[in-house]
Amino acid sequence: MLEISSITLRQLDCLRAIVESGSVSEAARRMHLSPGGVSLAITELERQLDVQLTLRTRGRGVEITSAGRSVYERAVKVADEVRGIHQTAATLRGELTGPLRLGVFTTLSPWFLPQIVEHITQRFPAIDLQPVEDGSIELQAALLEGGLDATLIYENHLTSGVKGHRIAPVRLQLAVAPTHRLARRASVYLSELEDEDCALLASEPASAHVEEILRNAGMTPRVKWRSVNVETIRSLVARGLAYTIIMGRPYGDRTYEGLPITYRPIADEIAPNAVVFGVARGAHQSANVRELLSYCLKNFGTASHGGQHEMGRLA
Repeated sequence: MLEISSITLRQLDCLRAIVESGSVSEAARRMHLSPGGVSLAITELERQLDVQLTLRTRGRGVEITSAGRSVYERAVKVADEVRGIHQTAATLRGELTGPLRLGVFTTLSPWFLPQIVEHITQRFPAIDLQPVEDGSIELQAALLEGGLDATLIYENHLTSGVKGHRIAPVRLQLAVAPTHRLARRASVYLSELEDEDCALLASEPASAHVEEILRNAGMTPRVKWRSVNVETIRSLVARGLAYTIIMGRPYGDRTYEGLPITYRPIADEIAPNAVVFGVARGAHQSANVRELLSYCLKNFGTASHGGQHEMGRLA
């Protein structure tokens, strides 16, 4: 009768490495073992199970039998469960470890992600941070499907099923070329741009929100240009080809080309907005997620900026 304890994780890992790499030599490299050590582990596993898992022939390498593939599928599950047990135990001990899958809206990523990566890698090296940059609709869908643990997006992008913890209030601004007729105004009403071309971010729901704001100001926006890259939009504006309504304001107020760009407050009343830390409603929040939320509130929130949050002047 087979004794379960006689099968070792090392043997199962060797089988997994062979199946996934296609050769004993590559499996040995992955496992940091000699090829002979890997072969011995498989031979012992076959003896204990009393089934042939591989066919090893000189000059043809290694082939996996149908029994070998069945055992491999179980081996993957066993290994993942054991790692999960180790991670659970580490969490119970107060350690932060394992994967942390974070989604970040593309235009927010330059302000948030580098600081988060530095914090996690330096303070919690056992956390496997896995950032994903995408549109807010895609990020929230992944969050609700279990593909992400948390996401950083704008509050007015939130969909049902996602709870947003407010990180910092933000407000849209008008961006124009320094030579624009309104560039020196203290603030600008959007209706003053009625007959001018506009450049907008080609990402939903961001674009739809801006167009709605313009329509609420009593004008029909003449959207001449759209781009998924906010820096392309800023460059079009700096060349005097359009204006834009934008959130981010990098230090220096210059484009990639080195051209200056001018930002002006919008005089119209605009619905409040904020950067939020989004999580799936009702989902258990791991210690990793709680640590990241705490870090974002402390380092990106208004309390850390004397009540005036900028994030590189994200006003």
